[in-house]
Amino acid sequence: MTISHHDLAADINAQRPNAPFRPVRFAPVEIALETRDDGAILLTNKQPLQPLPVQQLCDYLRKHAQERPLQTFLAEPEGDGWKRISYAQARASVDALSQWLIDRNVPDDRPIFVLSENGINHALLQLAAMQIGIPVMPLSAAYSLMSETCAKIRDLTQRFEPAVIYAADAQRFGKALSVAKPLCNAIILSDAATHALVDACFDEALGTPPSADVEQAYARVTPDATARLLLTSGSTGVPKAVVMTQRNILASGVLWDQVWPFLADEPLTMLDWLPWNHTAGTHGSFSMVLRHGGTLYIDDGKPVPQLIGRSVRHLREIRPNVMVNVPRGLDMLVACMEEDPSIAAEIFPNLQVIIYGGAALLPTTLLKLEQLSVQATGQRIPVTSSLGSTETTMPATLGWWPSQSLGTLGLPGPGVEAKLIPDEDRYEIRFRGDNITPGYFRDPEANQASFDEEGFLITGDAVVFIDDKQPEHGLLYAGRLSENFKLSTGTWVSVANVRERLLEELHPLVSDVVLAAPNLHELGALLFLNLAQVRKTFPGLAEAAQAQIAQHPDVLAAINKRIQHYNAIFPASSTYIARALILDRPPSLDESEITDKGHINQRGVLKVRAAAVDRMYRANGSEGDCLLFGATR
Repeated sequence: MTISHHDLAADINAQRPNAPFRPVRFAPVEIALETRDDGAILLTNKQPLQPLPVQQLCDYLRKHAQERPLQTFLAEPEGDGWKRISYAQARASVDALSQWLIDRNVPDDRPIFVLSENGINHALLQLAAMQIGIPVMPLSAAYSLMSETCAKIRDLTQRFEPAVIYAADAQRFGKALSVAKPLCNAIILSDAATHALVDACFDEALGTPPSADVEQAYARVTPDATARLLLTSGSTGVPKAVVMTQRNILASGVLWDQVWPFLADEPLTMLDWLPWNHTAGTHGSFSMVLRHGGTLYIDDGKPVPQLIGRSVRHLREIRPNVMVNVPRGLDMLVACMEEDPSIAAEIFPNLQVIIYGGAALLPTTLLKLEQLSVQATGQRIPVTSSLGSTETTMPATLGWWPSQSLGTLGLPGPGVEAKLIPDEDRYEIRFRGDNITPGYFRDPEANQASFDEEGFLITGDAVVFIDDKQPEHGLLYAGRLSENFKLSTGTWVSVANVRERLLEELHPLVSDVVLAAPNLHELGALLFLNLAQVRKTFPGLAEAAQAQIAQHPDVLAAINKRIQHYNAIFPASSTYIARALILDRPPSLDESEITDKGHINQRGVLKVRAAAVDRMYRANGSEGDCLLFGATR
């Protein structure tokens, strides 16, 4: 028995409000489909990509600095308020920083590393480097702050030899700076000289008078110049540095604006926490605001229990009109709205659309978002998703209509060609277009392996049509090709489908699931607890250690009951959970069990937790942290 989209969606669809969707000005849905002799499908948007309106991203900064000089471009929390910088101020600061980089002879073949989280100075440095042809590589702060050894910082420094390393707080990032500095002799830039390794302070760099050298360097930057180097998650090996050209970034923006023309209808205001070392944050929210001369409020909250309150407080104050988020962020936002309905009443009236990516959204969360928006405004908020990767600049497919189907990834944007290659009951999807990276920095082997003979990017993702007879309804995600595995019976396990349905059943007590294991006789599940929700559900465990919680009878009973309910619905050998193990520690970044994006690395967990998998399959009865559910029916 397979888990189909329709099986999962039927009950939720029946509960969805009958209210109209908010009237948002989207482009018409016009898709061309060509089926080749070998069964492959070429799926394209009938609307061609419009010509690039500018030569490089900073042309937008200069345009808005002239046309709306006093408009706030960026704002970040400061005390009880916001520190702001206008478009005119940003233009002046970016030019000064460009001159500073020129004066120090920073080359264009060695990147600038940014270790810090999102911030005004971070943004200014990125724009200053890119506008004169120096690539910038923002890194996950977790590589510096959550790693005991800063092993990834060491590896990246050795491979890519940064010319400048920026850390806003040199003390806080001191361990990473101490690891990197001896390996590359980079200029260490920080907001203050609080560490012995700091070579220059940011305010001093901002004081550099720009000269004609800046304009000359600016004029040399073409659409094919490298702008950013963004790292892949590293879930299949060491992170690769994806080359993002100016053309990639501009084309991604143009295709988005063509199908979302409403972005030009009113001043764009966004609040966003998504980190700029990921394409969703930097090419989604940041670039969207810059293109349209809007205002980006940099959120210092995020979807974790100790910080979600700050995000909600900022949302109530700012009231953005577009939201880009991840499913976990929307899950937590909905929970806050249910506890305090006034949050929805303040946020939804100004919000035109929500777009999410990175993982599947629980159908119950989508349902609640619609219900809450109807309660607040009388209309359903359009909630849509996209399919993209670091290599596609974001997005490759997206939704530009109020979908009646749950979880759609949308369709290819203008200028994007999608090649769908049959793979049993789904399709492997590949992409080609101006938004697709030309390759990986200093990695010819990866370049050769990542593109097919026609120049399509090999994504490793699988999709299906919502309706084979009506492709205009969009695509659904069908997992990673490399994740699925066979049991010893020869039965294939569709990891993405099983994981999504099981997580929905175990929500909110379990934060993630890893399915085990290739070539074994039955399906097992390793469970990572959502400790905050478990302690909230069982107040008596508020002070208990994770190892104690993993074996507590009340927790075991609750999870046992939910898995039994799941198994009753999905009893086939490819879906039935025969045994489960509650893990007593969270996934490790250093051991590559989890990516810096927070995504579980299935293969990494199975490798690191091999002893736990072995113990789970040797268990003869439910005991301790292990649960058994009997044989498949």
